[in-house]
Amino acid sequence: MTMYTLYMARADFAAWRDNARRLLAARVSPGEVLWQDNDSAGDLFASGDTDLPPPSETPLALKLSRQHLSRLECASHYWPAHHQECRWALLYRVVWRLAQGEGEALLAGDTDGAVVEQRVKAVNHEVHHIHAFLRFHQQPVHPQEQHAPEFVAWFEPRHDVLEAAARHFIDRMGQHRWLIMTPEGTIFCDGRQWHIERPESGVFTFQDYQALSTMENDVEDLWLAYYASTFNPARLNEKTMVRSMPSRFWRHMPERVLITGLISHARHGARRLGQDSRLADRRGHTITLPK
Repeated sequence: MTMYTLYMARADFAAWRDNARRLLAARVSPGEVLWQDNDSAGDLFASGDTDLPPPSETPLALKLSRQHLSRLECASHYWPAHHQECRWALLYRVVWRLAQGEGEALLAGDTDGAVVEQRVKAVNHEVHHIHAFLRFHQQPVHPQEQHAPEFVAWFEPRHDVLEAAARHFIDRMGQHRWLIMTPEGTIFCDGRQWHIERPESGVFTFQDYQALSTMENDVEDLWLAYYASTFNPARLNEKTMVRSMPSRFWRHMPERVLITGLISHARHGARRLGQDSRLADRRGHTITLPK
């Protein structure tokens, strides 16, 4: 049996789709293909025939609905832990089964379908995280730096959510120029067009971001004042807070310097008020908790 070893870029669903189509046409079963990420720890010179065979006399063909194709692409953005199956291998096994008439391969009640569903949910959850917990920092831009980003941010996602983040922040940032850096790549938007750049070797580091970013203290102070004044100690639920805002994001959020103090303040009597004590102590109506 001939083994075909295919090395895939970390976020190239289009290339996987093209290879999967050619493999199906040649009736190459999942057991005959070894999928590898380019950045995997394996031997980059591993043996294997990377010249795919010609189409079979009875090729397999598969037409997927836009919804099913979207789910597979979303699952491809999942970065498995080292002990989990390569995402490309899972996806090819699914489309192989679908081409063989096993329509249940994408159902949540199926073994493979359940894994795809879990990965889609994990990626969508991480998309929500970058929307909720990414913090831009405004940069001083000199007249001669017309193409420099006005806002920069750093984020460490567990999965590849760069494209989803771009679509979201384009709508939110208007015509401003902005840059989001992550270990796996950057998104830059000039106010009209955006593109993703990925490091050719290695990864971006937080030190790379710090070398580029200049913190504007006035803007951060304004944000911290707003965050503290809108914090409601009466509604604090620490378990829910940590579950909704995982602590892995705190170190890159300006409000991290306030969170511990606000929680402590709530524990020591502030819960009796429905607003921050600095507001509750002022003249006017005080919002108290219902008895």
